[in-house]
Amino acid sequence: MAEVYGRRGGGDGVLQTYIRELSQMPILDPTLFTRTQAEDLAELFSSVASRPTLSTDEELRQPDRQALDGWAMKYMFGDEADIAGRAVERALRDLVMERTQRTVSGREQQQKAVRRTVFDPAPLAARVLMDCGVQPRLGDFLQEILGPALEVHVPAHEDLPARLGDSLIDQGHVLVGDRPLITGLDDAHAAAIVALLTSEPRFSGTVELPLDQDAMQAAVKQWGKRWREWKRDIEKSIKEVLPKASQVQRRVLVARELEERAGLLPQILLSE
Repeated sequence: MAEVYGRRGGGDGVLQTYIRELSQMPILDPTLFTRTQAEDLAELFSSVASRPTLSTDEELRQPDRQALDGWAMKYMFGDEADIAGRAVERALRDLVMERTQRTVSGREQQQKAVRRTVFDPAPLAARVLMDCGVQPRLGDFLQEILGPALEVHVPAHEDLPARLGDSLIDQGHVLVGDRPLITGLDDAHAAAIVALLTSEPRFSGTVELPLDQDAMQAAVKQWGKRWREWKRDIEKSIKEVLPKASQVQRRVLVARELEERAGLLPQILLSE
């Protein structure tokens, strides 16, 4: 609110807002609440106010912050609360990113020099991930498949890409790096494990898969199509925010940051 409505004071400190201007701001007016609404809001706010404020990216991921913001959006926008909430969050992230890239000292030449040499990919990676969503997981495509299940144990393994064996010796094997991780599976279920470890590369433990090979093959195919679409969306979004040829290294840095946030292996996404 201060950024959008405040009066600029020559770059010195927080922007000023006068009391008479408060009515122009689209913020909650507690004098209009019912008693129940006031109590609900006070409880939600107390949870947030009782702890230190975190960085914007971390703060927006906190359950108590999400509950408070969700309540306020529902109050102000009703059925459009989710859409409005995402729009406000994107605008807030953009604003914070802009503010963190410049100081209030008025030293423009110094600012430009700093921006040329220092680049933080985290805000852009967070924005891209928020716009495109998290990666599709194989489990998303198994929920409606009924019938007998096959339990497959995935042992602990190195953080390396998973792939199917491609020779007569290792056919039906799931390899991590060049080492067999799981052997003895049919092609459909081996492909399912590779799909699982592509989107969740650090998974280990027991997973239940449909026993029917045709159903398993169809689910892997659906996942693969959505996975490729998601990767294209991510890469397109990165290039939209950093379109210049001179920004190629920054695009790669954003991709690496995004992979870390999504729990993916390095170089799964954009590589230029």
